[in-house]
Amino acid sequence: MEHNIELRKFAVSSISELGLVIEEAQTEQFLRYLNHLIEWNKTVNLTSITDPHEIIIKHFVDSLLALVTTNFPKNCSVLDVGSGGGFPGIPLKIMKPDINMILAEPVQKKCSFLNSVIGLLKLCDISTFNGTIEQYAKWPDRHSIDTVVVRALKYRQIHGHIQLLLTSKGQVVLYRTEPINKEEIGEDFHLVNEISHSLPQGFGKRVVTVIEKNS
Repeated sequence: MEHNIELRKFAVSSISELGLVIEEAQTEQFLRYLNHLIEWNKTVNLTSITDPHEIIIKHFVDSLLALVTTNFPKNCSVLDVGSGGGFPGIPLKIMKPDINMILAEPVQKKCSFLNSVIGLLKLCDISTFNGTIEQYAKWPDRHSIDTVVVRALKYRQIHGHIQLLLTSKGQVVLYRTEPINKEEIGEDFHLVNEISHSLPQGFGKRVVTVIEKNS
C-alpha cells in the first residue's frame, strides 16, 4: 500500500512538471495501467523497462509530451501507430478522454493486452486494430484521421501511408531523439512545431516533432 501511495505521488508530481493538471480519477487509471502492464510484461514482451518509476517517466510522461507540443481539438480522431504497450495512445486518452483513439498494433498478443487495458480502465471511444499502418490504410472500414502519433516507428516507415489516412491539414506527431530535417519531411508535409523536452527526474531528453499535411 505504501508503495502505491509513493508511486501515486511520483506520478502526479512528474505529470504536473509538464504543466498538465491531473485529476484523482486519472491518477488512479495510470496506477491501474502501471500494475497491469507490469503483470502482463511477465509473459508478453511489452517493455524492456521494469522499474515502476522508469515506466511512469519513460512511457507515461514521455507519451504526454505531445499535449504540450500541439493541440488535440475536442473529439478529434487519433491513430497510434505501432502502439505496443499502449504508448503514447493510452496515456493521451487518459488525459484527454474526448479523443477518439485507435491503437494499431500488428502483434496479436499485444493487441490482447491493449483490449484488456481498455476494459480495465473503462475507456470509451477507443479501439484496437490488429495490423500495420499499411493494412489499416487498405482497410475498407477505416476512419479519416486528424492526428497520427508515432513513437515506436521511424517516420520513413509510415510516410507512404499516412497521406491516405489524414484529413486535410491532418497532423503527424513524431516522438524522436533528434530534430527532423526538411528533406526527411518531404513535399507533402510542412513543419508546424518541434520542441526538445527534458524528461522529469533527469530521465533524458525527447524531441517531439509536429508536421502538417499540405492542403
